[in-house]
Order: sequence, then structure tokens, then C-alpha cells
Amino acid sequence: MNNMYVGSICLTDLIEAAKRKHSAFNKSQNGKIYANVILWHNEEPDKFGNTLSLQLNSQKDKREMEGKTYLGNLKPPEVKAPAPISDNDTKTLVKTADDLPF
Repeated sequence: MNNMYVGSICLTDLIEAAKRKHSAFNKSQNGKIYANVILWHNEEPDKFGNTLSLQLNSQKDKREMEGKTYLGNLKPPEVKAPAPISDNDTKTLVKTADDLPF
């Protein structure tokens, strides 16, 4: 089963960590720079409904020195119930359908 989550990443913190040469960053063979991250699933949502947290994944020998750098949080998307149609909506639909050339 697939699960989708929505959230945001703090680019300011991400860029600042890259400037400090945080150990979570590495340059790949393709020349691009990647950030190693940890995704935490929290059983209890926080006050904003977030159930996932994203942070930089420091190298083992640098974890204590660098501390935790949280980049963002995620949560399941809110599913909103569709609004029921009114009598006016129905009349408009019927009128529009009657104007169709077929």
C-alpha cells in the first residue's frame, strides 16, 4: 500500500548546513551534491498533525559535534468532503445540457 505525505523543507537550514560542510552532504559521481537524510515516523501527530520528521543524517563520527538539523515535517494530506450541489446548481446544469447541439 502506498502512502502520500505532504510537507515542506526549510531550504534556509539546508543551505546553511551545506555552507558549514555538514557531513550529510556528498558529491556523487554525476557531479551533483546530495544530502543524506533521515525520515522519522512518529506514532503520535504533533500539534499541526505532522507524523513524519525529516533531518540531515550526519556521519557516525560527527553526530555529536553537528547535532540534529531538522529540515521539515510531513503529514497525510487532508481529504475534504465535496460540497453538495444546490437546486440552483441543478437548474444551471439542466439549462446548460439543454443548450447542447446534440
